[in-house]
Amino acid sequence: MHDYWGAFWRWFTTPWHLPGNILIQPLGIVEFVLILVFLWWGAIWLRRLTRRTLTRSLGAATAYAISRLTYYVVIALGILIALQTVGVNLSSLSILGGVVGVGLGFGLQNIFSNFASGLILLFEHSIKVGDYIQIKENGLHGEVKRLSVRYTQVMTNDHVDILVPNSQFVNGEVINWSLDDPVMRVHIPFRVPYGTDREKLRELVVNTALAQPLCVKNDRYPPSLWINAFGEAGYECDMIVWVDKEGLMRPGSTRATFNWALAEALDKAGIEIPRPRQEVVLAPAAASAFAEAAKPLSSSSSAT
Repeated sequence: MHDYWGAFWRWFTTPWHLPGNILIQPLGIVEFVLILVFLWWGAIWLRRLTRRTLTRSLGAATAYAISRLTYYVVIALGILIALQTVGVNLSSLSILGGVVGVGLGFGLQNIFSNFASGLILLFEHSIKVGDYIQIKENGLHGEVKRLSVRYTQVMTNDHVDILVPNSQFVNGEVINWSLDDPVMRVHIPFRVPYGTDREKLRELVVNTALAQPLCVKNDRYPPSLWINAFGEAGYECDMIVWVDKEGLMRPGSTRATFNWALAEALDKAGIEIPRPRQEVVLAPAAASAFAEAAKPLSSSSSAT
């Protein structure tokens, strides 16, 4: 039994000769794995501590960017230290690393592009966690939930998580609805008949908008009434209302809320939304033919 353990220990501590004059022991591989596990745990703990500490002074977005970068740096340096600990001469890996780097540059260029784009997003703050964005190329819109190395997690209003490559945010056109000032103007179109008191209508529209919680209530963004055109059936109007971040992140629900409130207010005020009228004009020949066809019907009804 002792001979078996002795043989196993000799095998466990005997160096393996790899290309490039690299000597690695099986014991060193175990040490390398243990170092990586503790390194990964320490990097996560440091990232959380950095984010929690810096959020108070620098803001959530900046703290998130610094904490993610700190995590990547610690992981990279830790891997180098772990390789040296197990006896790997890093200088002997330079040629092999160059060859592998060229191959990865062609085969994984999209991954590297997304990684570089993720770093740009973290430092530029053009897109931050919690922003409401829209990609013009495909119309995708939703809330940014996470900025990762390769992708950005976007959650739509239907609570569907979509992973978008970071390069799309750098190379494409992106609308950030909450970048600087999280306020958006919403147009609610409606129609009223001619003869409606316009001043009373303005007062009704403004009071209806202010009664909704999503409406921004300050002098800089007041709700108003626009008369855009003189239509066939009446005034073509817009309720102009400014909404905060909660409202702009749910545009469909926001419009439905104001449409419902405006419809109830118009009903209570006795203002009926007019419908376009359609007139049918018959040509003389068609009119005479229609009259001839109607004669038998009128004569039969008189006979009964």
